[in-house]
Amino acid sequence: MTIESAVYVVMKNDLAFVFTGTLSLYEHQSTYNPNMPVRFLIYLAEEYQKLLEHIEVSLYGATRIKLPTPQCIVFYNGEADMPDEEVLRLSDAFINRERQADVELRVRMLNVNYGHNKELLDKCCTLREYAEFVEISRKYIREGLELQKALNAAIEYCVEHHILYDMLREYRSEVLGMMLEEFDVDKYERTIRMEGIEQGIERVNRLTQVLLEQNRMEDLERSLKEPEYQKTLFQEFHL
Repeated sequence: MTIESAVYVVMKNDLAFVFTGTLSLYEHQSTYNPNMPVRFLIYLAEEYQKLLEHIEVSLYGATRIKLPTPQCIVFYNGEADMPDEEVLRLSDAFINRERQADVELRVRMLNVNYGHNKELLDKCCTLREYAEFVEISRKYIREGLELQKALNAAIEYCVEHHILYDMLREYRSEVLGMMLEEFDVDKYERTIRMEGIEQGIERVNRLTQVLLEQNRMEDLERSLKEPEYQKTLFQEFHL
């Protein structure tokens, strides 16, 4: 597999492969997702299971089974402002944060938007050109072009300027379909609304738990009836 096709697979279907003793798991995200360590934990278990079935060894034997070292990477190119790199940890999801966990999994989230991670993008021409393509697509959308026309214009511009030239010529329809889904504004806005609702519910649940633990029943009842008082309690408990 060439690096050009590998980048295309990562952006379309995500990718996992073993090379020199390292199991590399890559995923592409156009929205920030703090649950990536949980997802990678599941992916990793599935990959190890397939590996063990392939080499036909027993987990119950006396010989230690050697496993490839995992490397978990997320390529992020969403529109929310994010740092060049952020490490997401499985332990951030654990309920009891005071107890030392026996399991940890780290995921490196790399911002591959145009203008970020220059050193990384300079080392991978295809990834840099993909970032350019996304930025050009967003530019046409911001200028008010209808979505499909904007993406077609971006493809034409990139082909003309030899940006992702071979990939866009060979996979033009597939790339267009992928980008139409990624830039589905209605779908994006629905996702944001649902995430906002879920975060609001979680926030109220945390406040309820704190008030119950402190036996502040009157405050709990008042917070359910008076939104402004509820906001005051959110501030009090830094929620």
